[in-house]
This record gives sequence, structure tokens and C-alpha cells, in this order.
Amino acid sequence: MLTRKLLRAAPRQQPSICPLCSTRALIAPPRLRPLSTTASLQKPKRKPKYPNIAIDKLIKVIRKVPSKNNTSKAEGAALNHRSRRQLKKRLTRAEARDARKALRAAEKAKSKAQDAGAGEALSLKEAMLRGRSGDAAKVEEAEERPKKHKDPLASLPTETITSDSLEFKPVDHEIPPIPKLSYGLDRVLFNPGVYRLQDPRSRVYNFDPYLEKIMPATEFDYSALTEYKTSSKDKELLAITEREGTKFTGSTSSMTGALQHFHFLLSHNRPLLLSQLSRNFPLSSSSKGVTSPKSKHEPSEAALGKFSKITRGPSAIFLRRKNGIYAIDADKAYDTPNIMSWLGHSLEKLLTSSRDEFEKFRRTNTGAAPTEDDSGRCFHYSKLGNFLMRSQLDAHDTRLPGTGVFDLKTRAVVSIRMDHKQYETGAGYQLRYDQGEWESFEREFYDMTRATMLKYSLQVRMGRMDGIFVAYHNIERIFGFQYLSLSDMDRVLHGQQDTCLGDQEFKLSISLLDKLLQRSIEKYPESSIRLHFETRTEVNTPYMYVFAEPVTEEEADAIQSQKNELVKAFEREHIHGIRDEKPVLSSEQPETDSNSTPKSAASPETSATSETSESPAAAPEDPASSVPEHFTGWMLSVSSRVNDTPVTRPRKLTPEDNWELKYHIKELSPELAARRYKELTNRRKVMFSSRNEELDKQLRSYRAVIQRYSEKGRKWRLEQDEIEKVKGKVVYRPMGPGSE
Repeated sequence: MLTRKLLRAAPRQQPSICPLCSTRALIAPPRLRPLSTTASLQKPKRKPKYPNIAIDKLIKVIRKVPSKNNTSKAEGAALNHRSRRQLKKRLTRAEARDARKALRAAEKAKSKAQDAGAGEALSLKEAMLRGRSGDAAKVEEAEERPKKHKDPLASLPTETITSDSLEFKPVDHEIPPIPKLSYGLDRVLFNPGVYRLQDPRSRVYNFDPYLEKIMPATEFDYSALTEYKTSSKDKELLAITEREGTKFTGSTSSMTGALQHFHFLLSHNRPLLLSQLSRNFPLSSSSKGVTSPKSKHEPSEAALGKFSKITRGPSAIFLRRKNGIYAIDADKAYDTPNIMSWLGHSLEKLLTSSRDEFEKFRRTNTGAAPTEDDSGRCFHYSKLGNFLMRSQLDAHDTRLPGTGVFDLKTRAVVSIRMDHKQYETGAGYQLRYDQGEWESFEREFYDMTRATMLKYSLQVRMGRMDGIFVAYHNIERIFGFQYLSLSDMDRVLHGQQDTCLGDQEFKLSISLLDKLLQRSIEKYPESSIRLHFETRTEVNTPYMYVFAEPVTEEEADAIQSQKNELVKAFEREHIHGIRDEKPVLSSEQPETDSNSTPKSAASPETSATSETSESPAAAPEDPASSVPEHFTGWMLSVSSRVNDTPVTRPRKLTPEDNWELKYHIKELSPELAARRYKELTNRRKVMFSSRNEELDKQLRSYRAVIQRYSEKGRKWRLEQDEIEKVKGKVVYRPMGPGSE
């Protein structure tokens, strides 16, 4: 009986005669959960059912072509499921086959239409939509059409300015002879890219080897150079300003800090175009992340970068009242002396003087003390609206376009810029390669684009120059030279080589600065004014904060001179023999290089505050660190229209395009202004403070890497010097027929 019941209970699919086997079949084995957490990873991946057809095209085709088997299922899968993975699962083989047939038919129709040459070229989308009518096609086309940019100031009262209504014109003035490049360096002006001082492969010098070793700052007689005058102390500049009937005057060095923030505002925080860098150059993640909206007109993210933190940080100026005229002086509250600013003067003299003439500036020279010629008084004066601008002229070549004038810039290597206080330890760093993350000209160019190129381009425009001549060095040696025209810089800064976009932005920036300064002097008509500028770019629509604070002449002088003792101490230690009573020298475009923020894949996003000197303990506290009793704050917002179309920012602008700029200036309430002013001044203070333990900790490993390269580079340089002692130095000279 038991055997019969067990046989009846056994599954019919597997009849068994044995009672024991029948019993085992009735008992289900326990289903255990695998202990291994990687069990799911060991499962074979499912291959896509239809690898021969792109899923994007499949979605579009399924919307248009009904399936033979199940039309509603195919359309529902395409319209109701956003996930591509889910769509693959829902489609049947018949539906995919129908889709591929429709796609081939559409491509064939397009090919026939193009071969026949009838009408305009037929796109694949048009071929697939041919024969369709109704609202579905219109809705699809509307979805794919790019959306228009909404005007953020549409609901606010605004005013409009255009660059066509602004005229940037030169002021007639007698100019002494402008210096020219020496040692045959003018060849660099007409050869794009870096021109090495010595070819590393053949060891042939392209220029006089005398240029290679830099005269130490302790051996150069800086007292023989012409004294630099700030805008408020330049009587000739003030006289020309009064004669021209303008209200404001300033120099390139005093105005570019504030004008940089107008670029961030008007360009909607345009990212840097770094497509000229090599593919293998490691852009840091911090330099790639830009807040600008995606657009088909923009290059890929890999080719973009952003400015360093210190470049984007707050800027301040003084508006010094002089007999009804206002002179703009740069705020020196956080300025610190460094070796690069001094070497900038001596290297400029080296590049424009003969060897014999330059040797006269050596302290050990037994001859008569040198006297500088009139080259220190070569200026261009330009006028735009209520502004008169002064620009010092460094060098000139009649073969260059326009005025033929260009600026001289000396660029110290990354090891010096990152720690200029300990510059002796970084002087072994070499530039040996064209490309690469370290010891390369490419690295120096990349750092320059993020830190100082915007300032350089503004100075070139203010001085009506053609470009800049850059000399790369490590304090001890010069490695090479490069000439960058204004078009080259605009390609990086504005995304195009046509200078019309940068020219128009410059004029609009000066006009907006004019309007803000007018409001400031209306608020405080009988006083000098200290102004702070900062553009906030971390939002979708950038805006600018401007704060005006009335100051007495005594207060302004106290702020400007609070680092004098630090400067004198630096002179005694690093510039031996400089008399304390001699005014501090400063170039029209001071080449401190301390504002650069070198970045790499291994370096953190920092403001490079380590490159600025620490404020002495006895220095008076910056009055801006606390909210002043009397001050006013404004918020400036802008929006752009190109050819009557609202745009985020102008792109690929041509001289025929019409760029209109709408702006809205809102005065902040006292409570909000006080809060924002304190936040701004604190950001500025932290940015320049070297007593930042967190930042110092972040830079510690980065500096250690640079130090290793400096030590290795010094050993390599000693080996090269020994080789040259044996082989001698070979200097390039033209050879062959027709070379004379």
C-alpha cells in the first residue's frame, strides 16, 4: 500500500519504480543564498540582442514605423520608457527587423535625393519623416530645436550700451624713441611657438650665450633706472587728463585688476580654450569644471579650463581726488616684495641693450655711473569716454602690424612662483622639454593662461600694442622666448582669434566702470574713495559686487605704505646696496608672477597664497577687514543680445554682428551691503594670507615634488656645463648660398 501511494505521488515526468527515489523527488532541496558577494559579478553579461543598429536611431525609427506584429507595443516601448536598457528588453526581433528595414529605406531615399540634386540636401531625419503629417512631427521637431536663452534681466529696469557708441582713440603726445630688441631676438617676433635659447639636440645656441646666465639682483644697480610714478603722483598724466577734459585717469597696472572682473561678468565666466595643449598634458580636475552651460558651439570639456582662484579673487583700487580729477591707484594693502619684480627690471634692460651697455649697470663697474635714456618715459595715452589711460612702452618693431609696440614679460618657472621666499631652493628647476607636466614650456604656458594672460591682454589693449614678448627663466638662467600676439591670447580667453570680441568687451568694460565710478563720486563728492570689485561666478547668472568707501588722504597713505618696512627689509637682505631713501621701484606692469596658481593633476585647487609674503605682526590691520562706518554697495547684472537675439555670452563674434549689453545696477540695503562687504574683504584677506595652515598642508606634497625636480635639474645642469667645457659653445649663424 505504501509503495503504491509513493508511486502515485511521484512526478509524472520522472516515474520511478524505487520507493526511495520517489521519496527524494517529493522533497525539494533547500535553496541557499550564496555566501560570496561576487556571485552576481560572475554571471555572464547579456549581450545586446541587436548590436547592428544604434539604439538612438532605433528609438527614432520605432516611433515612425509600425511593426507588422504589434504596433502598439513598439510605440509604447519607445514613448513610455526612458531607459535605453528597458527599451532593448521590450523590443521583439520582428520590431527590430522592421526598424532596420525602415532605416535602410530612409538612407536610400536620402542618397537618391542627393544624387538627383533636387532642392537642398535631404537629411536622414527628413527622409524618415517624409510622408508623416500631423502634430507628432511638429512636436518632435520642436523638441530637437535649440531653446532660446532667457533674458535674466527681463523683469528689471535696465539700460543698454553698445560698443559702436564707444570710441577708443589715441591722445597726441610726443614719444621718445622706443627701445628695440637686441641680440637678434627680433626673429622670435615672426616665428610662432617657443624659440629656445639653445637647441637641446645639437647644442647650438640660437642667440648669444651671454643671454643665458642672468646677472644676480645683488650685482645690478637698480638706482640707475628711472623712478616709476603712480597715477596720482604723475603730474604730466594729471595735466594731460585735465587738458583732455576727462574725469578719471589710470595706468595699465592700476586698472587691470578691476577690469578682469568685468571680463568674468560680460563673458558669463567663459572657460579658457586650451585646445592647443598636447593630448597627454594632465589638466587638473579643478581646471576642467566650468559652470557655463553646455552648447554645441563650445569645445569639449577636455579642452577647457578656468582661471586660478587668486585671479578670480576680489580686487581693490583707490580713487585719489586731485583738483577735481580722480587718479586710479592699485590697492597695495597686500602687496609684498619678491625677487621676480626686481629681476623684471634688469631683464627688460638686458633684452633691449647691447652687452657693453648692460655691463655698465653692474655694481662692480669702475666706469662712470650709467644714466638711463628717455626710454623710461615712453608712454601711450588713450582716451575712452571719461577715462584717460597711460601705458608704458617696452619695445618696438616697425614690421609688426599696427603701432608695432609690444610688451616685455619675464616669466619665472613654477618652482620660483610657488615659493618665492625660498627662491634659491627652486632655482635648479629646468625647462628641458616642449611638452609634459614638468620641466616643460607647455606647463609654463598653461599656468600663464590661468594666472596672468587676462591681465596681459588688457594691458596690450590699453596700450594699443600688438602682443607680448615672453622670456622664460628660473632666476639664474633664461631658457627660451615666445611671442604671443593679441590674437593668440584672444583665442585662449575669448575662444576666437578675431580680436573684435575682445575689443568690444574691453570698451564695454571701461564704460561700465565709468558708470560705477560716477555713482561713487556722486555719493562722496569731496573725498578719495576706496573701491572693491568682485564677480561671483559660482551661480548660473554671474553678477558683480562693488563697494565704495570714502577715505581721507591720510588713511589712504597709511594703507598704501603699511608694507614699506617689509620692502626695506627685503632690499637689505636680497638687493644689497640699495639705499633705503630711494623710492621703491615698480614696473608699469609689475612682473611679480606671484599671482599665478600652477596646477596639475597632482596639485590641489589653491589660491597660491603661499606665493605672497606674510604680513608682519606689527603691520596695522587692514581697515577693510571690518565694516566701515560709511560705505555703499551695488550689485551689477548684465545680459547680452547679439543681432537682437538673447545669448548667454557672445560666441564667434564678427565685426558685422551687433552686440547689445543690457545692465542693471542695484544699490544694496545697508544690512545686506554690510554682510556682503565683510564676506568679500574676508575672502581677500584669506586669499593673500600666508598664515593658512590648511592651504600650507595641501601644498606641502606639491612643493616636495617640485623640490625633487629642482634638485634633479641642478645636477643635470652641472653635467651639461661640464660637457660644454669640453666641446665649447657653438652659436648659430646663417650658412649656405644666399645666406649673407
